[in-house]
Amino acid sequence: MKTGLLSLLILITSFLPAHGQLNTDRVLTVGRNALYFEDYVLSIQYFNQVIRTKPYMAQPYLLRALAKYNLDDFEGAIADATLAIERNPFLPDAWEVRGVSRQCIGDNRSAITDYAGALQLLPHNRHLLFNMAIAQSESSDYEAADSTFAELIRLYPRFDNAYVGRAQLHLTRGDTLAANADLTRALEINANSSQALVMRSVITAQTGGDLHDALADMDQAIRLQPARTPLRINRAVIRYRLDDINGALEDFSHVIESDPMNTTALYNRALLRAELNDNDRALDDLNRVLAITPDDHRALYNRAVILAEKRDTDAALADADAVIAAYPDLDAAYSLRAHIHQLAGHTAQARNDSRKAQALMAAYKPAEKTDSGDSYTPADNVTARFTALLTQSTDSDTEPDQQFNNSSIRGRVQDHRGDGIDLQPIYTLSYYVEGTTAENNGMLDRTVYVRDVADINDARTLRYAVYMTNALPAFTRDEEINRHFESIQRYGSILSAPSPRAIDYFGRAMDYVTIRNYAAAIEDLDKALAVTPDFAMAYFLRSVARYRQLEARKGTTDEVNESVNEQTINARNRIAVEMILSDLDRATEYSPRLAPAYFNRGTLLLQMHDYAGAIDAFNKAIEIDPTLAPAYFNRGYAHFSTGNRDAATADISRAGQLGIHTGYSLLKRMQRQ
Repeated sequence: MKTGLLSLLILITSFLPAHGQLNTDRVLTVGRNALYFEDYVLSIQYFNQVIRTKPYMAQPYLLRALAKYNLDDFEGAIADATLAIERNPFLPDAWEVRGVSRQCIGDNRSAITDYAGALQLLPHNRHLLFNMAIAQSESSDYEAADSTFAELIRLYPRFDNAYVGRAQLHLTRGDTLAANADLTRALEINANSSQALVMRSVITAQTGGDLHDALADMDQAIRLQPARTPLRINRAVIRYRLDDINGALEDFSHVIESDPMNTTALYNRALLRAELNDNDRALDDLNRVLAITPDDHRALYNRAVILAEKRDTDAALADADAVIAAYPDLDAAYSLRAHIHQLAGHTAQARNDSRKAQALMAAYKPAEKTDSGDSYTPADNVTARFTALLTQSTDSDTEPDQQFNNSSIRGRVQDHRGDGIDLQPIYTLSYYVEGTTAENNGMLDRTVYVRDVADINDARTLRYAVYMTNALPAFTRDEEINRHFESIQRYGSILSAPSPRAIDYFGRAMDYVTIRNYAAAIEDLDKALAVTPDFAMAYFLRSVARYRQLEARKGTTDEVNESVNEQTINARNRIAVEMILSDLDRATEYSPRLAPAYFNRGTLLLQMHDYAGAIDAFNKAIEIDPTLAPAYFNRGYAHFSTGNRDAATADISRAGQLGIHTGYSLLKRMQRQ
């Protein structure tokens, strides 16, 4: 209890101006910084403080709701959004985040009401209309969903996701012709809509269409999303149906290489290998399946078949017995066991099992075909099901992604983002490295040795060891956050001395950067440099704080408003970029072998599309540190952007060798273009 009160007091005093009133605007800004950088636990602490001080304000409740939503605390998000709406019902974002959160917990009817509330404030908003149509469809109000989609398409006839969403609605109602027409229209608008391609491929394959067309759609979907394993598994099944066994094996092997525990791919590959009489390797695949899922009776059945062919009758009988114990009415299992007994010379047992199989077959009545490719019951044609290739659900690829008016709502389908290619992030000074804490200095392979940083650590003038890294973790525990608020408080006492030291201003700035208070960090670094003008690490850290501040400002959704026009914002951003580059120049002036500073310069220039300047900066970083993997990756991206594929391939390959595995995804993309 005392620790909590102390942390609260520190948080309050760190934002108190001279007149003693909490600067809530500044606290909200820092909280927004943390929210933008996905440091949700930290952001909640800031919003809590504003709420304690000014509980009548709607904005902190809304922002806290966004943070809770992104932590999957949907009930908490709903509660906070409700409090925001009670204080100010004219916040469309509050209605939206409550609607999305309610949709995530399956309360679609309440979500529809919330979207309607948001639409009263933002009539005809594309994202809100889309989400409302999805909620209506998920609540089985198909006519309302159809009407909403029709209105959405009338207002936005070139919004491809609207056609994809309506296609899903048509499929739910069993109208594959209408679904196919909408998917074709979506692809006319956006040929790279992976959802539309996957859905159209599945419809074509399942409704007796041209399998070559289904394969072409799935090929394109995989080019767009090469990491989506269900797509490769389903393409393999299509290839098999087209008698391309080698192509199917290639797809299954590719999935297993990237996901060795994928039992669907292992099982399917085993069946194809058995079909090619490659029994030893088929058996190996089935053994791997059963090591992962010992009760997989399909795998047991097929392993029994292969073991019987290899004349290992004891092991084959054990597997057949297990299948019959689970499915005592399965005629195929008795036929199989009869065959195994015959091979083993067990004539009487073979005769009994054969009679049992014949009796079951005589009594068999075909059941209605189900839609599920993975479910099976004894009443079905189980022999076919036990020996057929399995497909894998593509629900996450065919369900329409939600659309969000507020960019802080990141959505339920976030794993697709990994299929894109992101630049390697800038380096910063930090007390933490991804996978480490201040007390546990493990996993330091994401750090770079810098002499100036080593000197600071050797002098033991800071409370914690400092690392140069581009792998920052987000806070997950309040204790970690409170540690830095307490440190800021201690520095406040130290810096009240008549002659404060630059290193102490630097130390407090490190704490401020850690808790995302970039404005306060910049103020302290200004003071540190006033005391020690040649302090290279202070220039470097200030460039990082300014960079992060610029990033957060660009990501703020309400920055363009009536009082600040876009031209003013662009001018402000240009000034910020110049100041960042100036700080990096000064850092390298006083520390010429500071490779991360050149890397950061190159990354900033690359983001500004100054490819020549970026390449020069990366060249310098690599000249200083030939093992700086992120520099090779980003330089490769710069070369690729200028059309220099040979140089790009060499750099990306080197980055992959040095441990950046996403480089191989970029190489594949380069080879396709």
